[in-house]
Amino acid sequence: MGNGRRLVTSFVATQKLANLRNTLWNRQQLNFSSSVASSSSTPSSESLAIRFEYGLPLIDIPLPSRNEPCQFTMRPLSDTVGSLCEFLRKEDRGIDYVAVYGTNGVKLATCTSIEHLLLFGTFRLRLNDKYFEVTVPKTGTASYDSSDKLRQLDDLRATVASLHAALCVDEYKLSREKKLLLQLENAETLLAPLHEAKQQIERECEAHTDRVMWAGFAAMGVQTGLFARLTWWEYSWDIMEPVTYFATYSTVCATFGYYLYTKQSFEYPSARERVYTKQFYRRAQKQNFDIERYNRLVNEVEDLRNQLKRMRDPLFQHLPVSYLSNLETTEK
Repeated sequence: MGNGRRLVTSFVATQKLANLRNTLWNRQQLNFSSSVASSSSTPSSESLAIRFEYGLPLIDIPLPSRNEPCQFTMRPLSDTVGSLCEFLRKEDRGIDYVAVYGTNGVKLATCTSIEHLLLFGTFRLRLNDKYFEVTVPKTGTASYDSSDKLRQLDDLRATVASLHAALCVDEYKLSREKKLLLQLENAETLLAPLHEAKQQIERECEAHTDRVMWAGFAAMGVQTGLFARLTWWEYSWDIMEPVTYFATYSTVCATFGYYLYTKQSFEYPSARERVYTKQFYRRAQKQNFDIERYNRLVNEVEDLRNQLKRMRDPLFQHLPVSYLSNLETTEK
């Protein structure tokens, strides 16, 4: 009976010891998980401060690969969060992930301007798995809070742009006019011998066309005299009437054939122009005169003269350089 009681007592003590061990183990696991959760929810971060030199904000950021600080200039009006991130990636190729977060932990878009970022006063910068708490001094952001100063800066930019246009437009026009004059001189030099050769061919063609026209007039006169001789001296009108009829009808057939061949009605000015043109191309080919090159040079000279006339036009005297450059690009 005593042995049974001792066995029961030892069994109960063993169960209590096991329960105590389980309780201690659960407490250790709970403490470990809470420490891991706290460490993951609140990552460790270092502090950085922005300073202002000559009106521009500067920040020294430790680069992960070289473990040395690098100074970056943040231009409030032209830079954005995306440009700052791009500068960091270019400076250190070991940066795989870079982002900027607000005070509430929300990631800022890359299109956010540096001017707006500085107004936060405090923000977080992440480089890979490392966080930095960045603080902005209030004395430096005062100049960006005033809309009047921003308006003054815009006015100053417009004034500088107008001064640049006023000072550079005359120089640009002079250089442009000099360039056009040089091109015109070269084109006229190349055109001069071709123009002389063309004038010589034109004189020869004019003489040939006149000879053809006078030959036609002489043939008509000979025909008229022949018919008059046959009508009043050799034969009578009764015999010559059918001859004159067929001669007139043959002339009508010839003019209709001319229309079928040229697709133009028979007129003396158009007939003369056709004879002149055919003779001109025939003589040009015989004398190795390049008609296409001559026409191209004539068009080039005319275009250059028009450009010079437009450059010297009073309406174009006060145009900005950007407009004149775009006009030149469009002409090309």
